[in-house]
Amino acid sequence: MVPLTDAMLPTFRSQLDRIAAAERGDGWLSVCEESGRFWVPTREFVAALAELLRSSGEGPIVEVCAGSGELAIALGAAGVEVVPTDTDPPQGSGTVRTSAEEALRRYRPAVVLGSFIPFDAGVDEEVMRFPSVRHYVVLGARIGGLFGSNALWDNPHWAAEPLEEIGRWMLTRHDVWLGLPDKPLLQHGEAWHLKRIGKAI
Repeated sequence: MVPLTDAMLPTFRSQLDRIAAAERGDGWLSVCEESGRFWVPTREFVAALAELLRSSGEGPIVEVCAGSGELAIALGAAGVEVVPTDTDPPQGSGTVRTSAEEALRRYRPAVVLGSFIPFDAGVDEEVMRFPSVRHYVVLGARIGGLFGSNALWDNPHWAAEPLEEIGRWMLTRHDVWLGLPDKPLLQHGEAWHLKRIGKAI
């Protein structure tokens, strides 16, 4: 198998063309659901996320609920090593089979990455409660005005900042093709950086 390189990742523009083509068929959401995708990689998105993760601290970066580990592989191609973990990863994916809680205990990361974490799984709470974690980078989509679990927003020991330079390159299954010259896509994806500002409790 040829190792993935950053240059092999599709560009944002080429993925927009893919979305437009899907909308002429069964629809973009249908294509994503059939493939089990919540987001699609773009070279610009991975580069911006890699730059943030490089600047966030030393030690292992752990991705929780990583699924197949596609994001970790893409970040690895951009020079950022991420340990993908999941309770039920696809067979042969290379993702470490472990719960978020066990992954936190095993690796004791300062930086944790979470992409489309189920809002009711308790994972956000586990990550933000674990004493070694200083940075939690969360990727997802705002649906019906809501983004993620309440734990992300209702914790006095953490401060949240939007990552607009990452979010602008993020393409998700929830995006809507408008086809307008100045606004081809209505994007629902968002990226947030939560930083610990107090002691773990």
